[in-house]
Amino acid sequence: MVAFLLIMLKILQLDKNSIAQKVGLKKDDVIIAFNNEPAKDMLDVAYFDSQSEFTMTVVRNGEEITFEIQKDAYMPMGWDFYEQCYIEPRWCANKCVFCFVDQLPKGQRPTLYVKDDDWRLSFVSGNYVTLTNISDEEIARIISKKFSPLYVSVHATDDSVRRMLLGNPKARPIMPLLKTLADGGITMHTQVVMCPELNDAKVLEQTLSDLYSLYPAVKNLSIVPVGLTKHRCGLNDIKPVSEQVAKDTIKLVESFDNKCVEAHGEHFAYCSDEMYLYANVDLPRYDFYGDFDQLENGVGLIADTRYQFDLALADSIKAQNGSFTIVTGVSATPIMKELIAKAQQKHPELRANVVTVVNKFFGETVTVAGLVVGQDIVETLKGAKDVGDTLLLPRVMLREIEDVFLDGMTLEELKNITGKNIQVVSDGYELCQALLECE
Repeated sequence: MVAFLLIMLKILQLDKNSIAQKVGLKKDDVIIAFNNEPAKDMLDVAYFDSQSEFTMTVVRNGEEITFEIQKDAYMPMGWDFYEQCYIEPRWCANKCVFCFVDQLPKGQRPTLYVKDDDWRLSFVSGNYVTLTNISDEEIARIISKKFSPLYVSVHATDDSVRRMLLGNPKARPIMPLLKTLADGGITMHTQVVMCPELNDAKVLEQTLSDLYSLYPAVKNLSIVPVGLTKHRCGLNDIKPVSEQVAKDTIKLVESFDNKCVEAHGEHFAYCSDEMYLYANVDLPRYDFYGDFDQLENGVGLIADTRYQFDLALADSIKAQNGSFTIVTGVSATPIMKELIAKAQQKHPELRANVVTVVNKFFGETVTVAGLVVGQDIVETLKGAKDVGDTLLLPRVMLREIEDVFLDGMTLEELKNITGKNIQVVSDGYELCQALLECE
């Protein structure tokens, strides 16, 4: 056990005058227990770092030493750990019929093909997980330490449909599991990847009703249209979401959600922005989305972008020097043109336009900006007219922790190839600031 933990929870360094240093911890101490229970991973470290009183046992030079910690809960211990201590994602146990990883082209960098399905990353990073590979011991741990909220891919509460969608006939029943977590005080955000004729219509209606029965522990549900690339040879035959299917889905979800608002005064069920774009239907207003809990899932992103842009626009003084081109996908193009027109109405001197990148890498059915890749941007710009001095790119095109597109091209490579200045923007406020000088 100790040999294993030498790799897992080994202290790399201590901040000067930190609590960790003052209690006597040292570099290369290995944490093996908190409150006399075995330390499992960095989640335990994070949990106890937020507590005011606990004991901690470490191994130092082959000897066990126990420390009693007393501190203000908001005060961090002030320690760092070796890189190998951090959580390695647990491999997915499913073979989802709509899995996006299975639809990637061959020959890309290996990290693209990693299929993680780890509840710990759900808690830490907001990743959606199916909970099909979770043990009873882990469920007890989640409840005991209140690792909440979790983000759960439900897809269907009808277990036979869910198992078919997951390609996993051994998947445990989902509603009893969610109820156990709910009874244990865990908050959950849930999602459905909606596949026409598989989990829409009546199946979706049941899913909405079942999940709402666990409200407010199940705080909300997002319905996202299935994403299909051109690289589906040999995979399940799934129909794309048509305009009519999208309209029917929005009608069903909004009708159900209206009842939720009447009952509890809060929205519960949301269709993603992409569903509204497929349906060619106006999106809800900004105040519809509450706390924007599912913003990273594409729910309310357009409303938030408009709102943030307007905030900055109200404080704008004049256009920035130079000319600008917003690079985006097919879906976001009308929104970006709308924002530029609004900015130019106030500041006619603004020189800006939009270049739409049609997705050749994944296929033209993929229209979201987050899946635009570097090589498609390069090819599009070659044939584009009036490309500005500066390219404005949304942050969602790049990996979360590094400036790399999904096809492996780096931001620096794109800059060198195009010869353009490149500015990455994270939201509507930053976009407006890139175009206009603000107070």
